[in-house]
Formats: sequence, structure tokens, C-alpha cells
Amino acid sequence: MASNDSFMQQTEIKTADLLDRAQRYCATAEHCPADVEQLFVRLGATREQADEVIGILREQHYIDTARYCKAFVHDKVAFQGWGRMKVLMGLRAKHLPDSDIQDAMQSIDETAYAANIRKLIRSKRGQDRQKVIRFMLQRGYTFDDLRRYADYETDD
Repeated sequence: MASNDSFMQQTEIKTADLLDRAQRYCATAEHCPADVEQLFVRLGATREQADEVIGILREQHYIDTARYCKAFVHDKVAFQGWGRMKVLMGLRAKHLPDSDIQDAMQSIDETAYAANIRKLIRSKRGQDRQKVIRFMLQRGYTFDDLRRYADYETDD
């Protein structure tokens, strides 16, 4: 029994080590609290340790939900061609504050957004119209987006 307790003490991770690991993790790319919590689960941290370290990371500006939301929106629209609905669902899945999400969604560059829609529709040229519409909906675009930016009439 005593050897089992000593084993448990050896495998427990120290809060200082968690903080160091989380600082390095957050310094390499933009991360939200949910991402850091997932890291802590993999490392075997306790809930109390996770809350304490996330608080410290926020104080030290390693984690900033507003900054994360803006980076997420920019990257998903610019590099992955996601539509507003898919971006919105992605942010909500990370349990971020609605105010930060709405501010970030307002930062979408309409010119780039319209160009993405046109580019995606051109890439599907020659395919069945309904198939193209389904593809665009899966990418997070709405019927309204298709009408407004691509002169693509749809039968709602």
C-alpha cells in the first residue's frame, strides 16, 4: 500500500511544471482556455491546478480570448475557406465569451469572404447545382451568402 502511494506522488505533476509547459505551449501559437485544459488533461493535472495555471496565463497575457477569436476567424476564413456559420460554430465549441465571438465575427474582411465564395464555386464548375449548394453549406456559407456574393440563385 505504501509503495502505491509513493508511486502516485511521483506521477503527480507540479503546478510550476504545468505553468512552464503551458507558457511554452501558448508562446508557440494562439490558444484558448479549452485548448490549455485539454493539454492539462493529457498531462494528468488536477482541476485546481488547471484553474490556477489558466488564471496565471491570463494575467501574463499568454491567453486572451478576444485575441484568440480574432486569430481563429482570420485563419479559418483566409486559409481554410470557412463560411461564417462554420466559424461561429467552431468558436462556440470552444466555450468562448459571446462578446469576443461577435467582435471577431465583425472583423471578417468582406472582400476576401466574397472572393472565397466565388473561388469555391468556380472549383466546383460542371458539377450538379444541388451538389455545389450542399458543398457550400457544409463549408459554413448560407443561402444568403451565395445570393449576395456569387449571384448564385438558390431554391430555398
